[in-house]
Amino acid sequence: MEADEAQIALDQIRLAAEQTRRAVARSGTGWIFVIWGCVWFVGYLGSQLLGGARSGVLWLVLDLLGGIATAIVGMRTGHRVRTAYGWRVAGLWLALMAYIGLLVWIAWPMPPERTVVFVTVAISFGYVFVGLWLSPVLLWTGLALTALAILGWLLMPAYLGYWIAFLGGGGLVGLGIYILRAWK
Repeated sequence: MEADEAQIALDQIRLAAEQTRRAVARSGTGWIFVIWGCVWFVGYLGSQLLGGARSGVLWLVLDLLGGIATAIVGMRTGHRVRTAYGWRVAGLWLALMAYIGLLVWIAWPMPPERTVVFVTVAISFGYVFVGLWLSPVLLWTGLALTALAILGWLLMPAYLGYWIAFLGGGGLVGLGIYILRAWK
């Protein structure tokens, strides 16, 4: 391959990567990160401050609202980007949530901080799994969230809810805003 042919191939790769980033931004991914970052922020802050059954009710309401908001974003942006994986990804997240609930129920009672880190790591696994399948952004997000959850649990278990609210939830919101602005 000659130098000019190699340059043309590299330019085509860069163009494909740019088009992929734009497609991801148009698909509502940025908004979905913002939605779930807000859910995490309020939910983990509420877990830290409320504890017990009230925290569970808060999470139930937040997950329901987050799911509805995600569905609305999907319906509004789904026509912009078509993928054969859309329903599979949604099914994966629904199955993951059901299995997390089942595993928490089986392992109950768990100390509150262990429940927080367990659920966070399980959800982070979903990001890693989908990231391996579809997008490095999701892969790295899942790995970062897992590392943050484990570090917070090991270093400051009494403040884990604050830790994950600000770093995990805030990080998801920040990533969503970055995708919305930088990947136009």
